[in-house]
Amino acid sequence: MLSQLKLESYELLSQKVYHVLKNAIVRGDLAPNSKLILTEIAKSLGVSNTPIREAINKLVSEGLIKIIPNKGILVKEINIDDFQEILQVRAFLDGLIAKIASKKITDKEIGNMMKIIKKMENCVKKDDRLTYNDLDIQFHDFLLNITGNNKLKEIYNNLINQGNRLRIRTLKIPDRMGKSLKEHREIALEIKKRNPDGANRVSQKHIESISRSIEEDEKKKLK
Repeated sequence: MLSQLKLESYELLSQKVYHVLKNAIVRGDLAPNSKLILTEIAKSLGVSNTPIREAINKLVSEGLIKIIPNKGILVKEINIDDFQEILQVRAFLDGLIAKIASKKITDKEIGNMMKIIKKMENCVKKDDRLTYNDLDIQFHDFLLNITGNNKLKEIYNNLINQGNRLRIRTLKIPDRMGKSLKEHREIALEIKKRNPDGANRVSQKHIESISRSIEEDEKKKLK
């Protein structure tokens, strides 16, 4: 019984370390290519190296950090090409999520979805890009939870975590936030109509629009 309690306590500690490191990477507190020193992390968090190693292994599997022989543990840099590859996969997954959600969504959930859209509209009026980004994430998480598909959640969240560091950059592109709002409104309306094919189509169109905006922005920077 005691050994089981110790095991559960250890696993909980490992998860806490994992979430602390993951949030620091996604927020940008740990910059790309920065080196992670186990002893420093252990001292900072007040834990041993063992749960940190467990957390590191999980972050490696999610593509957020990398281990390079003779160099150590580094935060993985996500470049534009990587982000575009993430978006290619995400277009399919977002379409699937919207399609399933449109079949399963309740009247109450439709009301909550439209409240998120309303908040996004207010952010565009105020040019509040940080809050808009949070609502963007909330919108897609909301639809993902409606699917009730745990495997889909796992795959989607791992993919999203790899691209979150570049996600807010897209909102800095001129007119992108306005386009994003229009696209999210289209997704919401197709789901509200419980139109699976329409929801799938406009969701994929939304991700493809992000990809085009990034390509156009990169071309402008090269001029």
